[in-house]
Amino acid sequence: MADCWLVFSAQMPIKEGNRTMRAEILSIGSEMTSGQNFDTNGPWLSRALAGLGIATAFRTTLGDDPEDNRQAFRLASERADVVVSTGGLGPTRDDLTREILAELAGVPLDFHAESWGKILEIFSARNRPCPERNRVQAMAPRGADMLENPRGTAPGVWMRLNRAHVACLPGPPREMHGMFDEQVAPRLRAAGLVPGVRLERRIHTFGLGESAVEDRLGNLTDRGNDPEVGITASDATITLRIFASGSDEASARDRIAPIEARIRDTLASLVFGADEETLAGVVLRDLDRCRMRLAVAEGVTGGGLSQVLAAESWQGMRWFVGGVVLRTTDAESWGGLSEVTRRAHGGHGEQAARELAEAARLRLGTELGLATVGQDGDGPSAGQVWVALSHPGGFVTRSQHWFCAPVEVCSRTAKLALDTARLFLADQPGFGGKHS
Repeated sequence: MADCWLVFSAQMPIKEGNRTMRAEILSIGSEMTSGQNFDTNGPWLSRALAGLGIATAFRTTLGDDPEDNRQAFRLASERADVVVSTGGLGPTRDDLTREILAELAGVPLDFHAESWGKILEIFSARNRPCPERNRVQAMAPRGADMLENPRGTAPGVWMRLNRAHVACLPGPPREMHGMFDEQVAPRLRAAGLVPGVRLERRIHTFGLGESAVEDRLGNLTDRGNDPEVGITASDATITLRIFASGSDEASARDRIAPIEARIRDTLASLVFGADEETLAGVVLRDLDRCRMRLAVAEGVTGGGLSQVLAAESWQGMRWFVGGVVLRTTDAESWGGLSEVTRRAHGGHGEQAARELAEAARLRLGTELGLATVGQDGDGPSAGQVWVALSHPGGFVTRSQHWFCAPVEVCSRTAKLALDTARLFLADQPGFGGKHS
């Protein structure tokens, strides 16, 4: 069981007494509305605010148009208690957050000599001249506090606008994360806007579809439950998301614990991990526990299985020794497929998967060999796959017919192979984390 607890904003805002706390996040930048970049700041801020007990009611992504910014800040400050924006604080002419806020508040921009001095120090430390245009970064609406940015040249802004406390942060995540934790969160607490915490615990499963998992859980995912349990599907991984509020982190954890226990007891071996754990990471961990090495021979997954294993910590790579990616003709020569298998299945099917898994194990000298084969292209058999695990005592095989795009057939079959290895490892004598 992972001991990493996550926070996340919920659909239902948290109440402090009779007052409902609502936050809105504004992610500013035409590079996001054009599709050039993804907004990663918004989700991060939703989780950070939820950790303070403040649920995000709205998230808005907008470009650099002045009128769009006026409307967005005006609307957000009228309907939310907390508004956090990212972007728009640079030195260029399309960075308008300071000017827009001053205009909406009906106050002038003031120059902050202390902030300007720190900007000059940053440029001096980098042995670069400071352009005069950067002087605008030391401006803020009259009455606002400047939020120091020790990681960059753009200070933030903290001020009141209509009903909201507004925090404006720079767009680069490395700068924004630290400024929120070090300066925005303490100000939210001092303003009496932090009623408690809201935690999320994610329990990941593989092997059943979303509706089948929900059926097994009975009324656990009904609306109105407290703690709340949501269910999401992503590429054949089904995740149960438990949300609980509390006066502090410990009380929220205590409320989550019995719900998590019920999910694990009900779904048993379908559960493979929690929070940031992945199937590949769990398999590498369990290979380490069992002191077994793994080699792979990939057909239908086209290298996807090796990729997800290699993407995990290098600490676990001592147990994954590598493998090969094979076309059908390669499989015949490298794997030594029997003539019967070639004639009957053409390099596909359960027997082909077994022979390739055994070839991977024996050729690379490992305790386990894992193979994937299947049908691609068009027609009724497209998406039919087989995986096999070879071990000194025999084989474990599984098959599945995926009805999805070829790229999803690859990724889902890689997960099927990993899950096959996970279940085998969990049943080994002396294994301490059976069906983790």
